[in-house]
Amino acid sequence: MQITPAIFIVLFVSYLIISFFMGMLIHSSFVYETKRNLDKNSSKAWMLCMFAGLGITAWMFIYGYHANFVWNTGS
Repeated sequence: MQITPAIFIVLFVSYLIISFFMGMLIHSSFVYETKRNLDKNSSKAWMLCMFAGLGITAWMFIYGYHANFVWNTGS
């Protein structure tokens, strides 16, 4: 299998898209359910949730890499 720049572009774009939607899920649960006194357009809550989305998605990508390629080496 050849690793081309297109593969890295697709992985990076998919990482950003998944991170954004993960952050949106966290933001909706954080603002609308947990913290009712937070403003719905709070930039502090928005940035916190987007960074949480980045972290969760990074963990999913790293865990998937290890589960599929590192732990399954057969050695």
